[in-house]
Amino acid sequence: MSISPSTLFHFTNKQGLNGILKDNFKLKFCLEKLPNGKHNGRIAIPMVSFCDIKISEIVEHITKYGQYGIGLSKTWAIDKGLSPVFYQSLNSSFSVGLKTKLSDILLTNNDDNAIDIMFDFLRLSKEYEGKLVRNGKTINEAYRYADEREWRYIPKLNKNRAFPDFLLEEDYNSPEKKQSANRKLSNERLFFNANEIMYLIVKNDDDISELISHIRTVKGKNYSMDEIDRLTTRIITCERIINDF
Repeated sequence: MSISPSTLFHFTNKQGLNGILKDNFKLKFCLEKLPNGKHNGRIAIPMVSFCDIKISEIVEHITKYGQYGIGLSKTWAIDKGLSPVFYQSLNSSFSVGLKTKLSDILLTNNDDNAIDIMFDFLRLSKEYEGKLVRNGKTINEAYRYADEREWRYIPKLNKNRAFPDFLLEEDYNSPEKKQSANRKLSNERLFFNANEIMYLIVKNDDDISELISHIRTVKGKNYSMDEIDRLTTRIITCERIINDF
């Protein structure tokens, strides 16, 4: 039996889950600390993130990222081009060497494909352990990100589209520039269908009927009644997860 589950989870708040069910996943820029020799190694990347953990292991995760979530099949994730991230200890000899040489590689290499591959490696990299900040507050000074076993969706590099491939940290920290970039990204979607949903997670029993009503309202024209009925059987509460798993 595999130690990895067949489902990837994305956690959010109630409004976020309702939005995902209505409009699929919207991408947004997220600031990441990377092995990058410029800009203090921090750039914001357009993405949607998931965790590759079993439902019995998500209790600690939901306290940090939200008590509402959706679990989708890993087959869907692979078909959509998601990838596990590359965790790095940023003080390791590999990361230090990469940080030293990366800028030169990007600036001197004339092979566009090689540059794109290197840049995608950056966009799919994450620090093994670091400070966890949520809603402007530091939750943990030494949070082990690798425990999340993150998978990430990033759009393909395309210099001719409306939105940028990344934001520098100073632009991400500018409310006007960040809002402008996210507006340009607003039409990007990561799509899924009803059969690819394995779990819908809500906070408690009071949320279940509200979620069922929301699904019928926003998906009534796109999902069959059988699909909607099947989705209602895949709703599970955080309370049950905490008590039973």
